[in-house]
Amino acid sequence: MIRLLTFILITAVLVGCTVWFADNPGRMTVVWLGYRFDGSIGMVALALLALTAICVLIWRGWTIIANSPGWVGRLLGSRRRKKGQQALTMGLLELASGDVRQALKHTRAVDRYLEDDTLTRLLTAQAAELDGNNDAAKRQFEAMLEKPDSAFFGLRGLLQLSLKTNDREDALDYAERAHRLRPRNPAVIVTLFDLLLTSKRWDRALSLLIDAQKAEVFGEKELTRRRALLITAKAEDAIASGENTEAIKLLRKALNSADDFTGAAVLLAGLYRDLKQEAKARDVILHSWRTTPSAALGAIYLETLTGDPLAQVKSVEKLAATNPDHVESQIILAEAALLADLWGMARSNLEKAMTRKTEARHYRLLADLELREKQDGAKARDLLVKASHANPDPDWRCGACGAETDRWVVSCPSCHSFGSVEWRSPLRVHQAPTSTAPDAGNPPSKDAAKDPVAIGQSATIIDHSNDDDGNGANNPQKGNQPAL
Repeated sequence: MIRLLTFILITAVLVGCTVWFADNPGRMTVVWLGYRFDGSIGMVALALLALTAICVLIWRGWTIIANSPGWVGRLLGSRRRKKGQQALTMGLLELASGDVRQALKHTRAVDRYLEDDTLTRLLTAQAAELDGNNDAAKRQFEAMLEKPDSAFFGLRGLLQLSLKTNDREDALDYAERAHRLRPRNPAVIVTLFDLLLTSKRWDRALSLLIDAQKAEVFGEKELTRRRALLITAKAEDAIASGENTEAIKLLRKALNSADDFTGAAVLLAGLYRDLKQEAKARDVILHSWRTTPSAALGAIYLETLTGDPLAQVKSVEKLAATNPDHVESQIILAEAALLADLWGMARSNLEKAMTRKTEARHYRLLADLELREKQDGAKARDLLVKASHANPDPDWRCGACGAETDRWVVSCPSCHSFGSVEWRSPLRVHQAPTSTAPDAGNPPSKDAAKDPVAIGQSATIIDHSNDDDGNGANNPQKGNQPAL
C-alpha cells in the first residue's frame, strides 16, 4: 500500500512538472567555445537527464570490469568448495563402510579443494586408525593440536588412541587437557572421571563432580552416590594408613551425604567395633537400619553386644523396632532369641521371615532350633539338606562381574568397577531338593529306584535370589521346588 502511494505521488510530481514546463516553455541560450545553443528549458532538462543516465551506465560498467576477478574467483571458489564437500562426504561414507583405501583417496581430494586442512587431517587419522596404523593416526591428531580450532578434536583422538593401547597415564593427561578446553563436554567428563578413579585421585574426582553437575552429566541421585563413594574411598585409604580419626570423620561425612549408604555404615560400625567403641558402633547401625537393614550390619551389631543373652535380646528388639517389617529384623531377632534359648520367639520370627523369603541361612537356623529345642537330629539333617539346595546366602558381591569379596570395598578387586560391590545373593543354577526323598533308614522301592527324583536326586532350576527385595514380593518357596 505504501509503495503504491509513493508511486502515485512521484508520478503526480513528474506530470505536474511536465505541465508547468509546457505552460512556461521559456528559452535558454548557451555560448561555449564559440558555439551558441538556443533552446527551451524543457529540452535543456531532457539533455541533462540523458547525460546523467550515460554517466551512470559508464560507472556501472567500470565497476563490473574492476570487480570481475573477485567475482570470477568467488564463482570458482564456490565450485571448489562444492567439490571438496562432496569429497569429504564420500570419504566419511567410505570410512563408515570400512574401505580405508577409498577413504584415503577422497581425503586427497578434500586436501586439494578445501583450504582448511583440519578436515583432511581428521579424515586421514580416522582412516589410519581404522587400518590399524595407530602411529600415523597419532601424527595427524598431534598436528591438529597446532590450531586452536582443531586442538580439542586432536586431543579427543589422542585420548581414544591411548585408551585403546591401555596407556592410562597419557590418556589421563589428554583428558585433563581436553577438559580444560571444553569443561562441560559430557563425554570428556565421564572419561576423565573413570581415569581418575583408576589412578585413585579421589580429591580431583570430587572436584570434577562440580563440573559434572553444571553440565548435567549425572542426575542428582547419582551425583550424591558418587560423592559418597569418593569420600568413602578416601576413608579406606585412611584406614589402611592407620589414620582412624580421619577415617571416622570421612565416613560420617559420607553417611551425611547419603544416609542409606550401607557400605559406609558397615565400614564405620566395623571401625568402631575394632576400636572397642561398641556403643558408637551400635548407634551407627541403629541409624542405618531404619533405611537399609542388612545381614552385614546385623552381624556387627551382635558382635558388639555384651551381658547375658536376655539383655542382648532386649537390645536386638530395640534395633528391630526401627524397621519391624523387614526380613532382616526378623532374622536377627530369631538369632538373638536362639542364643537366649527363647525357642518360641526364635521359631515365630523364622517362620514369619520364611513366608516372604527363604535362604540357606534360614534353614540352618531352623536346623539349629530343632536340634537344641527338641533334640531332633533327623529333622535337623533334613533341614540342612534343604539349606544346601536353597537360595544362597547374601554376601559382598560385585554387580558387574559377580566376584565375591570378604568385605565391602569401593572398587571391585576383580574387575575394578567403581561402587559395584553390594550385599547381595548370587544368580546361579543349582540343584533343587525333591519333596519325595525317602526317610533315612528306609530304602527306596524298586519303582522309586528307577526315578531319580523319587530317590532324592534333584532337578536343575534357576535361582533368582538376586531379585529378592525382602519385602514379601517373592515366592516363599522359590528355589526349592523340583522342576518337573
